[in-house]
Amino acid sequence: MQPNILFLVTDALRIDHCSTYGYERETTPAMTRLAEEGVRYNNAFAPSIWTPTVHGAIFTGKYPSHTGIYANSLGIPDELETLSEALKGQGYRTFAASAGAHIRKSRGYARGVDEYVETRRINPDLGFAQKVLSDRSFAKQVGLSLTRGPDDKTWYKYDRLKRFIDDAADDGEPFFGFINAKTAHQPFNPPRPYKQMFTEGLERPRWEFLERTIEALGGKAQDHPGYDIEKLRGVSHSGGDGVFVGDVEMTDEEWAVIKAWYDGAVRYVDDRISDLMDFLESRGVYEDTMVVVTADHGDNFGDHGGLTSHIFSLYDSLLHVPLVIKPPRSDNGSEVQPAETAPNGQEINNQVSLVDLYPTFLETAGGPVPNYRLTESLLGFEDRSYHDYTFAEYAGFDGPIKRLRRKYPDFDAEQFARPLQSVRSDEHKLIVTGSPEEECERELYAWRDDPDEERDLLGEQPEVADELLAVLRETLDPLDNSGEFEVPEDEGLEEQLKDLGYL
Repeated sequence: MQPNILFLVTDALRIDHCSTYGYERETTPAMTRLAEEGVRYNNAFAPSIWTPTVHGAIFTGKYPSHTGIYANSLGIPDELETLSEALKGQGYRTFAASAGAHIRKSRGYARGVDEYVETRRINPDLGFAQKVLSDRSFAKQVGLSLTRGPDDKTWYKYDRLKRFIDDAADDGEPFFGFINAKTAHQPFNPPRPYKQMFTEGLERPRWEFLERTIEALGGKAQDHPGYDIEKLRGVSHSGGDGVFVGDVEMTDEEWAVIKAWYDGAVRYVDDRISDLMDFLESRGVYEDTMVVVTADHGDNFGDHGGLTSHIFSLYDSLLHVPLVIKPPRSDNGSEVQPAETAPNGQEINNQVSLVDLYPTFLETAGGPVPNYRLTESLLGFEDRSYHDYTFAEYAGFDGPIKRLRRKYPDFDAEQFARPLQSVRSDEHKLIVTGSPEEECERELYAWRDDPDEERDLLGEQPEVADELLAVLRETLDPLDNSGEFEVPEDEGLEEQLKDLGYL
């Protein structure tokens, strides 16, 4: 039988906040376990910097400018086969959970999916009551949210995935499961005890419903003596808009608190992965399952002179992501390496792109690898040169521009309504702002020697920048079709986008 495949994405996870990659806090022990049993990619890069365009690239196996999935055009075109459709065609039972308001049915992500889980805000209406009565996973999620605090439905998604795996295992069918978990995304308010896990001195009520009652009565529901807690919560909930426009100043100590909240959220998601691995073992399918753990992008905490959130830049604080693959460990007749030859604790230092996951999954399933010259299957798990170049693209999105204009009318948000593209060789990375076919701004970094991208080498090595610009022009298409700005007609989806800082 073909190996099972699990694709687990922690949204907005910075690689330098993963203990798997040397971070001092133990934020990702489950990821570390998987790396020790498989492969850790030290230089994996996202093809864009926010959820819709990254997932669009992964689920089609192509860069954004080659599919049109960027800016305001975020649905998967009908003519492109999705990852789920391709695996369904190879005989897999398929599962996917929506990622907030981004990865949803209307954008094509339910195509080829046997069990598609939509997640919405918890609102006390008739639909909510019916959901509680009909879905025990949702009922448990509500109980968790009211007692320990919200987790953006991460617990619900993982519990539904376990139920799906249970059924597939009973029927003896190979399965594919996808989850994007958003707990580590702003507002960095993970459930108890995770917000306090790395934040000594943070005070909050024992139960979430008490916290909400205190807030409704105008009281201070959380406190951190020595800090302006409302300022910190405002920055974390807004994604740092005030910091970005220069209206709010943050000290290193204040950023350290927000990072501690973020780290707690990362650990929360990692613990859900750990629970899932235990479940796979209990069902006897762990050895037969390929587990891929990654992030769609990182986040900014005042990086590069005050950048916040994950918009308006192509720096590696957003593009450099963790990627760990635990191969199947049993010889089940597939083309995937069996236990005696599969890697164990392997590290790969050559650059790969998350777009490479599409052919990797298809080859794992025994299907044909797509003929797209910019991706390669990662199977073989060798530290070889997969690519001469990898790329990233961002064409903006009207939501953040309009949000900043509404909140800060004196701030020139329009200056950021320009496309960004980057090309990375084995040594250098070029960032282009504006159309690369016209006069454009350029930045050049030696990304291996200068991972924080602090030294722009454009003035010292213009010939390298020229060479990379030529490669970019020859390879990518212009980002010139932004589409129409879409506000969902569904009020629940619109509120989710507001919660996540996109409207």
